[in-house]
Amino acid sequence: MPYGGRGDPVNVSRVISAMVNSLDDNGVLIGNWSGDYSRGTNPSAWVGSVEILLSYLRTGYSVPYGQCWVFAGVTTTVLRCLGLATRTVTNFNSAHDTDTSLTMDIYFDENMKPLEHLNHDSVWNFHVWNDCWMKRPDLPSGFDGWQVVDATPQETSSGIFCCGPCSVESIKNGLVYMKYDTPFIFAEVNSDKVYWQRQDDGSFKIVYV
Repeated sequence: MPYGGRGDPVNVSRVISAMVNSLDDNGVLIGNWSGDYSRGTNPSAWVGSVEILLSYLRTGYSVPYGQCWVFAGVTTTVLRCLGLATRTVTNFNSAHDTDTSLTMDIYFDENMKPLEHLNHDSVWNFHVWNDCWMKRPDLPSGFDGWQVVDATPQETSSGIFCCGPCSVESIKNGLVYMKYDTPFIFAEVNSDKVYWQRQDDGSFKIVYV
């Protein structure tokens, strides 16, 4: 990033959340949720960030493999190294809203059989991200303090696989118009699961929330 932007924690945390995952920019870690880790290290086998970062530095190649807790651990290390107070945060039943509807939408046919080609939203049994402490001069007053930053690649933000920083205060109050990526993060922790049934005319009707 340009030298002039390196004093702004909003910019720094946003760039690091993009650089810790390998998508877009050949960043630090390759994500893998397939169960086949034969070409790298099982995400559960890492015991710290140092080996990952040294491997990336030595080889110049993205390191296989990471999942959310590994991305978050490396992000904690890097942002603390750069002087940003950072912690890892675990949440449970973490939703993945793929279409910015703020709901988890599950579609069924007339006989209540799942329509898999429409069911892109999902709920992870847990997810790990980061909170960073910073001023937010780009937001109205009252939104300083802890900000969500997530380096696990899920959806793009302004065309890049990064997420945040998003004020925790805005998430708690449902202010989904706040930047950055508040609708996505709000849906992760506070979305309704909505069941839709296809009707005889092809339209869909909500049958359960």
